[in-house]
Amino acid sequence: MIKIIEVLKVSSAKTVSQILYPDSTNPHSKIVQVQKQLNTLVGLGKIKRGSGWYSTLDYQGEFKSGGHDRLLTALIAQLLCLKLPVTVFREISFPVGIRSDLVALIGKNGKALCVVIEACNNETDEYLQMKYNLWKSWEGANRALSELFKANIPHFSVVISRNQPDDGFSKLIGELK
Repeated sequence: MIKIIEVLKVSSAKTVSQILYPDSTNPHSKIVQVQKQLNTLVGLGKIKRGSGWYSTLDYQGEFKSGGHDRLLTALIAQLLCLKLPVTVFREISFPVGIRSDLVALIGKNGKALCVVIEACNNETDEYLQMKYNLWKSWEGANRALSELFKANIPHFSVVISRNQPDDGFSKLIGELK
């Protein structure tokens, strides 16, 4: 359970429960069970608790409705629910001045897909285009991603999530299912 919080950085008990028990016939019971386990981890000083959320000890953001942190958690949860091998880095900076929301390495059929995910709920189209162009024109991008994942990354995709059914992230999830 603590590994899930470490990957998500911040989450509600409901989201953790949905990751652990995606096919539960009694989701309320599972949420209560997860809350008890998370509260135990809080008592042990391993994670912290806020109003409706649990997080890593170093989390400093705001987990508010409609906020960026909540959107990032939802996107990571969707990746984890695919039940594929996945490594995710949240809000990571790169040496050319790019700070990406999520960078993921997702395995499938003995292969892996590297994806840079930009979650936008307030960003302008111009800002997103600038980030996309920076990733695509940066000659050291593959090397930086290879160092991050400690694996050869010959190709990567940049995906935009606008939290809509037809956005790039939703299409990615549909392809990976």
